[in-house]
Amino acid sequence: MHNYIKQLTKDLEEVAKNLPAASFLEIPPHYTGSAADAELALTPYKTIEELTGINQKVFPEITQLEDKLWEQVNKAIFKVFESLNIELVDVPVGISPECLYEVLTTNWQHPVQYLPLSGMDLELCTGDPMTCPYGEYCDCSEEFNEFEIPVHFEKLIPDIARSIDAGEICYLNPETLEIEEIPKALIDDPYEFKMMTGYGLKNEEMKHQQWDEYYVFEPLESHESFKVMESFAENINDEKFRDQLYYALNHRRPFANFKLKIDNSQYRQNWFDYKQKRLEDHVKQIIWSEVNRISDDYSEKINVFYNDDGTKVDPESVPVPNLCVKCKKYLADNWEENLLCLMNRYDQRNDEDFKCGMFENI
Repeated sequence: MHNYIKQLTKDLEEVAKNLPAASFLEIPPHYTGSAADAELALTPYKTIEELTGINQKVFPEITQLEDKLWEQVNKAIFKVFESLNIELVDVPVGISPECLYEVLTTNWQHPVQYLPLSGMDLELCTGDPMTCPYGEYCDCSEEFNEFEIPVHFEKLIPDIARSIDAGEICYLNPETLEIEEIPKALIDDPYEFKMMTGYGLKNEEMKHQQWDEYYVFEPLESHESFKVMESFAENINDEKFRDQLYYALNHRRPFANFKLKIDNSQYRQNWFDYKQKRLEDHVKQIIWSEVNRISDDYSEKINVFYNDDGTKVDPESVPVPNLCVKCKKYLADNWEENLLCLMNRYDQRNDEDFKCGMFENI
């Protein structure tokens, strides 16, 4: 493994020395100002894997490495980032080198922009403590609490959390608030499930198949469940019992041994309450994402305008003045502002001097 890591770090260092070509050869006519602004607007997103030419699969599992080896890879990756003018800006203070290795290598297919002039700030935190790659080192759980979901969903969250904890996939009708619960094993392998239990379902027997729209809540993946258990252990004040949980999680059959320790301890109810809270947060995040996805889809449908002759204006055909690229409102999350900006740019598309009374410098 030492020789393999030596070659891997050498390959990464070669990438750092041989930078990719710029994504465009010359600045289009309507970008008469800063080249950095044109670079930002015209550079497509690519995964780190695509940009470097190094496949994600070449990075060994953390269990195959020793501490000095993963630290060598981390340093080589940051050399690549530095050469590509990419800065990972949300690394939590105090994160362990092995956890950082996991974050860097499992996010190797994260989309980035190669911006040699202005550089890119890379953020990997998802804002959801259940999926954030930084795990317990991140404080995104505090940010997550700021997310609000419609009140009528609140009463359903505990039941959905308990269902996915029991190994069921939940389907929620957002209009009627009706819930359908189906064992995940049945969905994954209907034939095997029927052979084992004698029970099966056809598509036409599943209620959610008849709904116009539904949200899906699945049981946690094993690595997500592991993070929840690890986080619980971290928050135990009893140092002796905390060490016992750590030992269980870092040896063979971690799930079974963790459960055995918990079930025979005074912290059994604490664990159930903690897990329920984390699952409810997970359900809230899915609902929040679905609600906002619908809002985005709706805005895309109405975020259009037409010429006087009734023909639809293609937003991609509207020139983007240099002033817009420098503006805080450019490509903002607010679809109404985007539409107003688009209409303003379209009205002045043939003017030499673009003017905007709503301009705010970044």
